[in-house]
Amino acid sequence: MDASAEIRKKLAALIGHLVTRCIREARMIPTVLHREEVISIIVDDPERFARLVREEHTDQTELSREDLTVKLDAVSELAKLDRLETFDRSFWGGPEVDLAPILDLTHQLTRTFAVYLGNAATLFDREFEEFMVKFRRSLAEAGLTLRAVDFTPEDMTVFEETAIGYIAAGEGLQAFTYEKLLSSQIMMRQVVNLPAGYLLRERMFRRALGDAALAPALIRFVIRISYISQGAWEDMVPALLGIVRESGDDAALRLVVDAAEKDVVFTCNLLCRPYDEIRSLDAGRRRREIAAALERYLDTGGGSGGFH
Repeated sequence: MDASAEIRKKLAALIGHLVTRCIREARMIPTVLHREEVISIIVDDPERFARLVREEHTDQTELSREDLTVKLDAVSELAKLDRLETFDRSFWGGPEVDLAPILDLTHQLTRTFAVYLGNAATLFDREFEEFMVKFRRSLAEAGLTLRAVDFTPEDMTVFEETAIGYIAAGEGLQAFTYEKLLSSQIMMRQVVNLPAGYLLRERMFRRALGDAALAPALIRFVIRISYISQGAWEDMVPALLGIVRESGDDAALRLVVDAAEKDVVFTCNLLCRPYDEIRSLDAGRRRREIAAALERYLDTGGGSGGFH
């Protein structure tokens, strides 16, 4: 079957809808809230506690009087990435900050991310296989056979606009889950060839970095998800840095250093040094060390400019 522009457009819309649906369905993840978490909810939000108990009883998943088995909205939980630091306070100046709550939240979000991403990938593989069975059947009934469809850059517009829409809404997690699922090998093997040299993630980065309203949130998300994902998405940091360097945009370069410096978990990981040791550095040296470490992410032949 030689795919016409109209067929390609319909196929892109169907695939985009399928990915979006899987992302939406993957949000609700089963989890066990243990005694300490249950007590915290009772104190902070008794109405939520009552709702969770009702839902648990409805699902007949009760474990004990101290633990709750519930379904949490992973996307809402992972929105707590914004609580990992406070931008109106420095971690490096003034009184020493207690990092225990930040590290506890980091570990919690890491677990949530792993379950969410696994859910999304499993759902997509299953749903895509079912979609392809129906698609091939409809083609066979029409006397057609399917060959891999060669998408053009124009065909990719529907995907790009959806991904940017997520970013514009402050939903970086969904935006990059969408990108990851679209690059799934199961889809590439069976039905689609993307345009040569086309990378949706790169297009997302370029468009968001070119928008002063979107760039800071994008950079902050990429930095945080690099460690929340436990390495699964850490390639996003060098990819982002490479595009920033290539653009020659000094303002964007400074945004990256600013965001790194304001994230205590990322900075400690980046410099491979403990919090109290980094706090002892004067502000200028600390910033230079962060900038130099970020430079090392760029596995390039150099280029003019740098991080300041």
